[in-house]
Amino acid sequence: MNETSQHAAEQDDDRRRSPRLSVALPVRIVADGEPIAVETVDISEDGVLLSGADFPPGDHVRLEIELAEAGWRSLDAEVVRREEAENGDDRLAARFARIATEGGRSAIQAFFEARLGPVADAVEPRRSMPVHNA
Repeated sequence: MNETSQHAAEQDDDRRRSPRLSVALPVRIVADGEPIAVETVDISEDGVLLSGADFPPGDHVRLEIELAEAGWRSLDAEVVRREEAENGDDRLAARFARIATEGGRSAIQAFFEARLGPVADAVEPRRSMPVHNA
């Protein structure tokens, strides 16, 4: 594996550090003061894949996400990728800002724990090694 391939693989591992939950949640993207209604495809503690949105990578946006019983939460995020779904819908992947925004990150963690149990327990090991008895 060359350096470029190794770097890309490491970045992919970083993007998948947290478990993802496939769930359709209402989201408002606020950019330039105007909200745009979209929906999640999946969400993790670190970011979200949205359907129905088209912003260029590198854009910074405010996401308002309805997290069921936790209600609406706001998080700042950076668009990291955009793509077209098989059905032709625009999608964008956004990474949440590292700094908590109005309790949004803790609300997402609570959302995951309510559905998956403690998040640390929900992450599957990356590799399983066979056990050999001596």
